[in-house]
This record gives sequence, structure tokens and C-alpha cells, in this order.
Amino acid sequence: MIGLLRIKAGLAALLLILSTALATAQDAAPTIDAPSANDLHEFTRLLADDRIQNWMQEQANDAEAAAPQNIKSIREQLAEATDHVGARVADLSAAWASFGEAPEVIAQKWRAQLTPDRRVRSLTFALIFLFFGAGLEWLSRQYTNPLRRRIEFSTFKRPRERLFAALTRTALAFVGLTMFAIGSIGAFSTIDWPPLLRTLILAALVGILIVRAINSLTKLFLAPRVPQLRLLPVGDKMARVTGQAIMFFSAMVVFAVSLIDVFDQLTTSDVQGGMAPEQGGMAPETLSVAVLFAVLLLAVALLLIAICFAQAKKHTDVLSDRAMARWRIHLSLLSALVFVTWLFDVRALMWTVLSIGLAIPILKLLRAWTDMTFDQVIADFRAKAEKATTPAPSEPVDTAIEEDEPVEPAPIVDPYETYRPIAQRLIRFAMFIALGLTLALIWNAGIFENSENPTVAQRLFSILIDSAAAVLIADLIWTWGKSSIDRRLAAYKPPEDGQAPGPEARMATLLPLLRVVLMVTLLSMVVMSVLSSMGVNIAPILAGASVMGIAIGFGAQSLVKDVVSGIFFLVDDAFRVGEYVEIDQLRGTVEKISIRSLQIRHHRGAVHTLPFGELKSMTNYSRDWVIMKLEFRVPFDTDLQLVKKIVKKVGAELKANEHYGDSILDTLKSQGVRRMEEFNMVVGVKFMTRPGEQWLVRRDAYQKVRDAFEANGIRMAERNVKVEIAGDQPLTEEERKAVTAAAQDAIAQPVAPGVVPDEP
Repeated sequence: MIGLLRIKAGLAALLLILSTALATAQDAAPTIDAPSANDLHEFTRLLADDRIQNWMQEQANDAEAAAPQNIKSIREQLAEATDHVGARVADLSAAWASFGEAPEVIAQKWRAQLTPDRRVRSLTFALIFLFFGAGLEWLSRQYTNPLRRRIEFSTFKRPRERLFAALTRTALAFVGLTMFAIGSIGAFSTIDWPPLLRTLILAALVGILIVRAINSLTKLFLAPRVPQLRLLPVGDKMARVTGQAIMFFSAMVVFAVSLIDVFDQLTTSDVQGGMAPEQGGMAPETLSVAVLFAVLLLAVALLLIAICFAQAKKHTDVLSDRAMARWRIHLSLLSALVFVTWLFDVRALMWTVLSIGLAIPILKLLRAWTDMTFDQVIADFRAKAEKATTPAPSEPVDTAIEEDEPVEPAPIVDPYETYRPIAQRLIRFAMFIALGLTLALIWNAGIFENSENPTVAQRLFSILIDSAAAVLIADLIWTWGKSSIDRRLAAYKPPEDGQAPGPEARMATLLPLLRVVLMVTLLSMVVMSVLSSMGVNIAPILAGASVMGIAIGFGAQSLVKDVVSGIFFLVDDAFRVGEYVEIDQLRGTVEKISIRSLQIRHHRGAVHTLPFGELKSMTNYSRDWVIMKLEFRVPFDTDLQLVKKIVKKVGAELKANEHYGDSILDTLKSQGVRRMEEFNMVVGVKFMTRPGEQWLVRRDAYQKVRDAFEANGIRMAERNVKVEIAGDQPLTEEERKAVTAAAQDAIAQPVAPGVVPDEP
């Protein structure tokens, strides 16, 4: 219908323009002939064609869309806001002047609009509607009460079960509330009411529904009478006081808003027609009553805040006195600011202050609920772990442990603690997104509209939302990545002294570097996203960064060489943190790895820092397995079969050792005679262990083999010289010393100087 009217209007305007143009053309150029009747008939036929009409409509729509919008500047918007506040002050002055007459005026309007029979009728019907809705709710409760009672009298050990039960209980309450709304408002909608009665009864029904919905949500978090379903960490007394305060204040707010709405319609409506005239604000009498209600609500809010915090100081120790005082001041100032902004009718600013002011305590409460949930989960996990590690009474107790010797319990690794910051960041992310969307709706920013000429508010909200989204997403990814890396690093157990690290050491080597790379990447992306949302062209920045990177690469070739070499060393898995390596006559344990260098700590304490670019070759003593060879010098007449049996027996004892037996991959084996020397023969023994365990096994192997040889009559070879002296004459003292010196020179063998090999 509207499109047809537009087409007709366009045709009329076009005919008017054509007639005017023709008249003008006739005046200006009288020599031009007027159109004939056939021409006018053809023109009329074309205008009646549907294709021509659709084309004209499309052209009109395109012209309307291409027309420049009337975008107001910030100065004009401030001027309008100032004028609006000035008009509001004038209205407040008029309301103050008519404050004494307001009760009489409202009473007269009330008596004129609501006759006694109308009052009785409205009260009767309201009671009937309430009774009808309560009946439907009662029927629904008959089906849901068994489940609700089972939930309220159950015991929940896990926070997930408690949350699900609380949500189920609230859902059942909302089912009953929905049935009440269908019964009461549905029955109310079937009757045609006068405007004032319709507003009065509907306001009462909707107010009851809102108050009950707020009460159900309050019970979801506080649960004053069911402590096992309480989601917030407060006591029973505090939960009851807070729930009653919220219920009382919400009922007062709903009652005041509903009554002011009725008074506004009552004072601004025409008595005969029952229609409200079009005007921008309230009548002075209604405004004076609204201000009175607002002052009363402010006083009640401040009183309830004082009562709640007084009870919190007595019955809870979660917050300190200083924190309670700070929150009390925050809520009091929030109430005062909401009152002032409402008083001057700055509605957008009022809802903004209210949204931001309530978002802060709501975020704190959600954080407290998250901490309480994780504390309960961690406590349950530790209780189960301690129960699993505690020996049963029937198990034998090791009597070798002295009573005075303290026994340290095994550390319990908590797998849930690292998820706490992730959950808190998720809640904060969702809260900020909800707050941003709420503020965009309040200020009518139109962030989802594609406009070629956006307003200042649209541009500002677009920049803020894009920047906040980039920061929040980066923070969420960083928290998730850092928590995952920290959890993996916390689960890593470094090897004991003398033991080589296993394959899990590669994780401890690469994860810290990955954390640094993730942080730098996220920071760069956030900065670029924020600059892009502000309208900055980041293409030249990226190009400049590339050119600067090339210049830095040419100027710092050694640094680039170190970084690239380190990347390839890490990819090849040449070393790991905790491994014992040798690099160019330097030996030690890999202690720290950075992007460009490697730190090695010698077993005597010295720390060597080696850039990756200077590493030519590397020997790793901590991979897979190690073969250790031992030598024993025995006399020529030693029974080698007995030696073989003794070595085999000692190997079995070493393999059965509880401390390092599992680390022996191939136990002691006799290799027989390896070589013959001047005074003895050398018997070889070898074994294979995991890296780092060979030193301890070698120590015990030497000791056990020596003791076993001694027990079986096998003595170790000794270097001796037999000196024969011709003749049977006794030696003089000089001859005796000479013979002794000659024998000593024969025994002593010069040792070639060399480097004594180091070992940890």
C-alpha cells in the first residue's frame, strides 16, 4: 500500500513538473508545438506500465539511499543534550511548584477515571486473574514438586552436580512462573478493557511476574534455605539477609515504576476520549510523585546496603574490612549516580552508569564462584589421592624406618589448578562482550549496520569493540597457552643427580621457547589489530618492518646465524635440558636454552655459554644406552671359569638391586683375557646401562667383584721382582741397600704424562 502511494505521488509530481516545464517552455519558446493527444495518450500508457513503475520506484529508492545523511557533529549533540537537561530542569521546577497540589489533582483524576463500580470490577477481575494463574501454577507444581524435593534433600559432592541441580530447581520455578503468566495475562487479554484499567491491571500482573522472576534468580545463587545448592560462598544468615534485601528493593522499584506509569496516563489522558495527547514528558503532578518515589528508593537502597554489609561483617570472613568499606562506597555512589542521571533525564548515561557499576561486582561474584568451585574440586581430588596413597591397616609397616625419622609424603600433582585462570578469563571475556553489546544498544551505536557515513558514536564503539575483542581474545589465547605449557612443565620431573633425562626432557626444552614465541606473536597481532581498527593503514608498517628486518639481518649476521643454527639444533633434537654433553673439550649438563645460546654447567660448577653458531660438533653422553668396560689384573694361574661364574653371580646381584636394577640393560659379562702383561693377565668385564647410571653400577661392581674374588681365593696381581744373589755369604748393609734399590727400579714403571679424563 505504501509503495502504491509512493508511485502515485511520484506520478503526480512528475506530471506537475512536466506541465510546469511545458508552460515554461511555451512562455520561453512559443514556437515549440504542444504535444498532441496521441503523445499524451502514449505517455499515460507508459506511466501505467508496471515495468515503468518498478523502474521509477527503484530509481527513487537509489536516490534516497544515496542522499547524504544529516549527521550531527559533537558540538550539535552537546548542544541538544544541554537543551534537554535545561528543559528537564524547567520540568522539575514546575513539578516542585505543583508538589502541594499533586495529591489532590491525582485524586480527582483517579475518581473521574475510576468510578466505584469500575474499582470493584477491576479489583474483582484482578483477583480472578491471579486466582486463575495461581491455579495453573499449582497444577504444574503437582507434577514438579517430587523432583524439586528430591533435589533439595539430596547431597551433592561435585560442583558440577550442584550447579546442574541448582539450574534444574530454577528451571522448575520458571515453569511454574510461566504457567502463572499464561493463566493470568492470558485471561486478562481475552477482555476488552478501558485504557486506564488495562494499564493498571496489566502493570500489577507484570510487576508480580518481574518480582517473582528476580526472586527465582536470587534463589539460584544464594539459596537461603538450601545451603547445598548455594553457588556463592556466603553463610546462611548472609544469604537470607541479602535475598530479602534484593526482594524488597526490587518489589519497591517495580511498584514505583508501575504506579508512576499509571499516574502518567491518568494525568495526561483525555477524560472523555481516554486518549493520551502526544507530548514529550510527564505532567508536573506525575513528575513530582516520581521524584518523591526516586528519593524514597535512594534512601531505601542506601539503608539496605548498610544492613547487608553490617551482616556481612558479622557472618563472613571472605572480605576484609577495607574491602567491605570499598564495596559499600561503590554501591552507594552507584545508587546516587543513577538517581542524579535519572533526575536530569539523561537516560543513556543512567543505563551506562548502571551497567558498568553492576558489571564490576557481578564479575567479582563470578570470580568468587569460580574460585569456590575449583577449591571444592581440588579438595575432592586431593582427598581421593590421599586416600589412595594411604596404606591400609592390614598392610605390613616397614619397621626399618625409625620413629623419629620424618617421612615426607609424595607430592600430589593437581591437574585442575592450571585450568582456574582459563575459566576466569572465559568468564571475563563473556562479561566484557555482554557489557559492550549492552552499551552499544543503550547508545544506539548501530555496530551491526553497514553505513557509509557512520556517526561519532558508531565510530567510537566500533574502535572500542574491535580493540577490546582483539585484546580479550589475545588474553584468552595467552592464558590458555601459558596454562597448558605450565601444566606440562609442572608434570615434568627432572632426573635425579647422576641420571640422564628421558625423552620428556625435549618437552622441557622446547616449551619455554614456545611460550616466548607465543607471547611475541600475540603482542604483535594485538598492536596491529588495534591500529587497523583505529583506521591506520598497517601495510606500510608491515613493509617497513620487513625492510628493517632485512637491514638488521645484514647488520647482525652472527645473531641471525646463532638463531637459525639453534632452530636446526632443536629440530634435530641434538640435546635436551639435563643431558650431559661434550662440545670442543667442554663437558657439562645442559642447564638452559635460549633463542641464540646454550648454557652448560660443568660438574664442578662452572657455567659455559655457547652461541649456537659456534657449535661445530657435539657429543651427547645421555642418549639411549652406555657400555662400561672394567679391567681386573689377576695372576697367571687364576681359574678363568671360576672368574666367569663369579662375574655372572655378581651381575645377577646388581640386576636385582632395587635402586638401579631396572636401569641395567645388559648385566655384567666376562670377556675373558683381554691381554697378557709382564706380571699378570688382564680380565675384561662389561655391562650396559641407561645413561647416567653407569657410575653407580661401576662403583658397586668393583666392590662386589673384589669381595667375591677374595672369598673364592682369587687374589689381585701384584708387581714383584725376584732378586737372586750368587754365593752364600751374608750381605753387608751397603749391599743390601743396593739390592733393594735395584729391585725398586725394576718395579717402578714410568707413567706417560697425559690428561686425566673427567667424569661426573
